[in-house]
Amino acid sequence: MENKGLIVMLMIKPKWVLVPVLALAVGVGALIGANGFGKNEVHAVDNGSVVQKSTITVSGTGKLEAAPDVAYLSVAVEARAATAKEAQSKNATQFEGLKKVLFDKYKMNAKDVKTIGFYVQAEYDYSSKDGSSKIKGYLAVHNIQITTRNLDGIGKLLDELSASGANRVDGVQFNTEKQEQYEIQALEKAMANAKAKASALAKAAGKQVKEVISISQNGVSGGPIYYGRGEMAASDAAADKAETSVQTGVINVSADVTVVYEMQ
Repeated sequence: MENKGLIVMLMIKPKWVLVPVLALAVGVGALIGANGFGKNEVHAVDNGSVVQKSTITVSGTGKLEAAPDVAYLSVAVEARAATAKEAQSKNATQFEGLKKVLFDKYKMNAKDVKTIGFYVQAEYDYSSKDGSSKIKGYLAVHNIQITTRNLDGIGKLLDELSASGANRVDGVQFNTEKQEQYEIQALEKAMANAKAKASALAKAAGKQVKEVISISQNGVSGGPIYYGRGEMAASDAAADKAETSVQTGVINVSADVTVVYEMQ
């Protein structure tokens, strides 16, 4: 009997040892599951829904010529005298003659005539022997800018200003007050040019243009026409006329775009 009891005890003992181990294993598994360790997420992708579009990228350019409709005249009144005060007073007298031409004869608006610079400075005589210098007098300069829309009468206006006291012409700038309108027209031409290129390329590839995917505006240019003092003098000498001759020319406006089209 004692041997049987011993055998029973030996068989039961492993059960008491095994149960806690199994419980621990189950507990750890539950803990791992709760915290997400070892968990792999699976995402399904329907590759059949991803369609690669057939595209074509082209650049387009639009250009046009615009006639100037406004001009900016830069002239100056210069006066010299022995003293700064006398030079300034003499300059003011000459400028009064200018004002009579602009406001009394040409009936210009005050906003179209503005001072862009005024200064009085000493002028010197320099000795070539010892390098010394001494004041020989003073120079007073009054710079003004005149806006005019009567482009055909610019030559005559410059002559009258010179006769009335404006003894220096710095230049004439021609521009347009419809710049935005011309830029839009150039952009429309650029888009039409891009569409024509895209259609030609698509046709060569056996396809046709479907729709625009993206547009990039690369830039719009169309600066004014400027004649400096040297160019004005050369023009007058070449013309050999009693009246100053000024040619307006044309303003070149251009626009560039890059367009991506879908083909089908």
